Amino acid sequence: MKSKIISTKKFLFFLLLGTLIMASSLSAETLLLTFGAGYLFPADSGYKEVYGNRVMVPEFKIGLRLYRDFYLYGNFFYASKKGMTPELQEPASSKQQFFGGGLAYFPYLNKHLKAYLGAGVVAVTYKEEAMEIMVSGNKLTFSVEGGLYLKEKFLLLGINAAYCAASATYEAVNFKIGGSRAAVLLGFVF
Repeated sequence: MKSKIISTKKFLFFLLLGTLIMASSLSAETLLLTFGAGYLFPADSGYKEVYGNRVMVPEFKIGLRLYRDFYLYGNFFYASKKGMTPELQEPASSKQQFFGGGLAYFPYLNKHLKAYLGAGVVAVTYKEEAMEIMVSGNKLTFSVEGGLYLKEKFLLLGINAAYCAASATYEAVNFKIGGSRAAVLLGFVF
């Protein structure tokens, strides 16, 4: 079964457009937007052997305050890497997209420092090609994350750590998609 990889540019454009429309009618600290870059540390040992121990990952998050310090959030991150198969040294490529959402707790620890704790569900789309074989699919899994943010007026600067992994099977071989993630984030609160 083939899966389509959604155009990242189209997704981000429509998400940003919707966010700007929503932000124009909201009160202070109701909307959270973050953009980040970091690394995905793969959970699968076979993946590490072909692509390495870390993959650069851009990410985007949007949160809408529900009540006090509780936010409903959605996020997206994307991993793409090229590598070589271990024994035959054939080219290989991997793409993974993660679309998720859940509930987050985003309280002040002091005047300028905020904590972030979130848990949710993630839809994973993956595609890997090596030695003229393509494996692709979709999985649903859980995600947990936490971070610290410095806040000055509406600007946020933070660090975030997360874990999200799903299991799949191809011809009786089990493998994992995703893993641990660490990122530096720049954000805004409106």
